[in-house]
Amino acid sequence: EFIIRGGRVPSHCLHFSRSCQKKTYSKMNNPAIKRIGNHITKSPEDKREYRGLELANGIKVLLISDPTTDKSSAALDVHIGSLSDPPNIAGLSHFCEHMLFLGTKKYPKENEYSQFLSEHAGSSNAFTSGEHTNYYFDVSHEHLEGALDRFAQFFLCPLFDESCKDREVNAVDSEHEKNVMNDAWRLFQLEKATGNPKHPFSKFGTGNKYTLETRPNQEGIDVRQELLKFHSAYYSSNLMAVCVLGRESLDDLTNLV
Repeated sequence: EFIIRGGRVPSHCLHFSRSCQKKTYSKMNNPAIKRIGNHITKSPEDKREYRGLELANGIKVLLISDPTTDKSSAALDVHIGSLSDPPNIAGLSHFCEHMLFLGTKKYPKENEYSQFLSEHAGSSNAFTSGEHTNYYFDVSHEHLEGALDRFAQFFLCPLFDESCKDREVNAVDSEHEKNVMNDAWRLFQLEKATGNPKHPFSKFGTGNKYTLETRPNQEGIDVRQELLKFHSAYYSSNLMAVCVLGRESLDDLTNLV
């Protein structure tokens, strides 16, 4: 069973019990769907409807139907983070997160995704942790389908355009400089620095201009090619979980994903 108690549902909680019933969805001839779970344990005061899916490609999905919502939203978690950075490019997973916002094969315009959201009362963000990278957005409920299509391209065919690389390296470097002023962040880095240097926990996860530009240039490393390799290796559907909320019925949301 899925248990909904409010707040964020982490990807490792999206699992199916034997009580999942395929027959509750009328289009179970859809080969993209492996399993469906409709037995949701939730608060008696919760009027939303929920459905869990496991797609044939391994993605786990939680759908939430709320006919009263003004905003639709979605979040996708990839079970990969800075602990998987290559040893000679600290911060690559975080840099990958930044670069995914800057154009895809289907929507090559650099600000297409952000512009679409801003034109329809939406917003977006993302974060990278040691073992997870999470992307999310909200948008006016009428434009969920268009936002989802643009969002999905991040994980299908990003461009990692060379012309954007230098600017985003500077953005990551600025983020690092801001973090340096934070006492909690400094304490966390101290814990990393005094830990086992052979353990992935010791890695510098944010990255900065030195790790993403200066050192790779010195060692003849093409960071764009490393981004493509990283995305191809780790942005795999079996490592992903997605949650989508909208006004649509559960069946319509199922068709959207």
